[in-house]
Amino acid sequence: MGSKVIISADSGCDLFPDIYRERDIRIVPLYISMEGKSLIDRKEVMPEDLFRSVERTGKMPKTAAPAPADFFRLFRACTRQGYEVVHFSMNGKFSASYQNACLAAEEFHGVYVVDTCSASTGIGICVLRGADLRDEGAAGREIYKKILTDKRKVRSFVLLDTLDYVRLGGRATFLQSFGANLLRLRPCLSIDSDGGLHVTKKFRGNYAQVTKEYVRFVLDQPDISDRRLMFSYTSVEPEILEKSLEIIRESGKFREVLVTRAGCAMSCHVGPNTLALFYMEE
Repeated sequence: MGSKVIISADSGCDLFPDIYRERDIRIVPLYISMEGKSLIDRKEVMPEDLFRSVERTGKMPKTAAPAPADFFRLFRACTRQGYEVVHFSMNGKFSASYQNACLAAEEFHGVYVVDTCSASTGIGICVLRGADLRDEGAAGREIYKKILTDKRKVRSFVLLDTLDYVRLGGRATFLQSFGANLLRLRPCLSIDSDGGLHVTKKFRGNYAQVTKEYVRFVLDQPDISDRRLMFSYTSVEPEILEKSLEIIRESGKFREVLVTRAGCAMSCHVGPNTLALFYMEE
């Protein structure tokens, strides 16, 4: 029997289209600033719209955190019904979402805000762990304290096909040292447990072959928990996606493999043909 706790997250968690509903997760949407308009993530704008806009204008849409008032409305509605809330925010180094959620939470008793120090389904895997604990009957503070430990076990590996979106978004400096575009290197990025972004490995070759090498590289990492793997992607050819999933499933390393299409927040920064794998260590 579950506890009287609401699990919530900003829309950067990428638990779409169905996972958040199946696990009873409340979502606070981010905003996307694109071509002079502020649009609600996944309601008024989707990743395909974002990519078309970049092709048309050559300008990168920007993400904006939900305002404190957005979080306040959710927290007030939940606490009025007698619920505690554990809210999961995207990396505080990337977004003001965490700070804004904290500002709203100060007005309530029993609302706990987690900076996941991650992105995309790196957030999502923390959210689902929180939902697991809720369903096991844990109270809000107990979930919060456990997640503060578990979030440091999240490992992320993001394979980029192009640096164009990183460059347009102003984040290319740390990649320029190895001239990835010139050499057609495809970097694999990781987010460390404190939210810092790093190049973990560099792949060279055609994208279809590189994706296979990338998946096998991730599966060869030590101390992988078999509980759950999150596999997120932007616009990727179906054959590449299916082959990647085939390698993962044939490995038998995970009891659960969840596949999601990355949302606007992730897509804004990595562009098309991106694969991302997230898991927790033991």
